[in-house]
Amino acid sequence: MPGALVRTLGVLGCLATALPARALDKQGSAHGGDVSTSDEFNVSGGLTLGPALYNPTYAARPDNTGKTLFRYALHADVDLIGPKLSVPIDLNAFTDRERKGAKKLLPSEFDVIAGLSTTWPAGPGAIEFGSRIENDRPVDRAGAKQTYVDARGRYLYSLAAVWPGLKNALSNGDVSGAAGAGWFIYNPSYYARPDNTGRALLRYMLHGELSLWDDLFSVGLDGTFFTDKDKNAVAPSELDLTPEIIFHKSRYELHIAYERDMPVDRGGLVQHWVYSAFVVTFDLRDDVMPPLEKRGYFVSP
Repeated sequence: MPGALVRTLGVLGCLATALPARALDKQGSAHGGDVSTSDEFNVSGGLTLGPALYNPTYAARPDNTGKTLFRYALHADVDLIGPKLSVPIDLNAFTDRERKGAKKLLPSEFDVIAGLSTTWPAGPGAIEFGSRIENDRPVDRAGAKQTYVDARGRYLYSLAAVWPGLKNALSNGDVSGAAGAGWFIYNPSYYARPDNTGRALLRYMLHGELSLWDDLFSVGLDGTFFTDKDKNAVAPSELDLTPEIIFHKSRYELHIAYERDMPVDRGGLVQHWVYSAFVVTFDLRDDVMPPLEKRGYFVSP
């Protein structure tokens, strides 16, 4: 086997096992940042449920009313040709703690995000391109909606892929993440600041994660900048910053995170909260196909 091919497969192996990138933003990264060489059809993702632990200002609707109490979420990647052609889908629901009684548990906002993505090996990592459409709307009353269509690219990295000794030093861990940018191709109503002013034009994204002890424990940091089409197309108008700690075992994860969305080009509303989230991941190939194969429904060539 040629040396270049061996190195490429080695890098993909490190990324597939050490780049979960499970940050809890509303748009789950395609395959959680995972890269594989499979061309097979598959459906994978995760279900999320989590309450606010402290929330002075994080709104429960797109028009900045209410205070979020619970978040329910689903992320799924429908692989048509493995990661070479996938359909990422994100569904998010938020509830309002200011509603009365059991209504605190019912959704006050529902966000739908879907698109296409493609991921390919590139140097010591991989590159992901894609486009998504998002619609955020209140569901318990009339109110403002936010909608856009974007295009984005991200480079996925794993230091263990280029520095093998790091994996042993971190007890089968890694330092991994992604960096990228996006362009809001069509944006009639997606804002450039937490106080719902301006219209977003560009998005700059950075994710980093330190994992230890076979990915049992991780520390992650997400940063996302937005720019304002109506004021300055390039300079940031908003920064969303989310540090978190993650406990991960098998298909189960527990996240404790702090999200802070703030304007950076002027004063204004800052939305922030501390929340926890319990995540259960799923994978059609791992969860369904092997048992069926064992029962003789499929015969390997």
